[in-house]
Amino acid sequence: MKEKELAIYVGKKIREFRKKKGLTQKELGDLIGVKHNTISNYETGTISPEQDALFALSRALDVSIDDLFPLSDNENTLDIALTFSDDDMDLKDMDFLNKLIKQTKTLKGEERKKFLDNIRFAVEYFDRTNK
Repeated sequence: MKEKELAIYVGKKIREFRKKKGLTQKELGDLIGVKHNTISNYETGTISPEQDALFALSRALDVSIDDLFPLSDNENTLDIALTFSDDDMDLKDMDFLNKLIKQTKTLKGEERKKFLDNIRFAVEYFDRTNK
């Protein structure tokens, strides 16, 4: 995963956990000792939090630092959904697409073919009914 993609991923996780805690960017910034625009920059992937900030964020959000990063077994997996980092796709959608990719990779032979055929059917059905 490229550095920019990682920054976007971490930022989206920070936003997700901040919202789950019901915090504003200002409130989270106050908790970890940075300004709200720094939190905004973290969440958009404009800047990446330094090590100290990562520890402070994990404490403030009640998550482990690992929760802010992709799983280590994904290091050799292209997280295609991360390339859709515009505002129209939320983290839940990106995670779902990544799960589809991972599931496909775990299947072999006829099982994989059936799985992909079902996905193709759903996409084709959607296309036909939404024209």
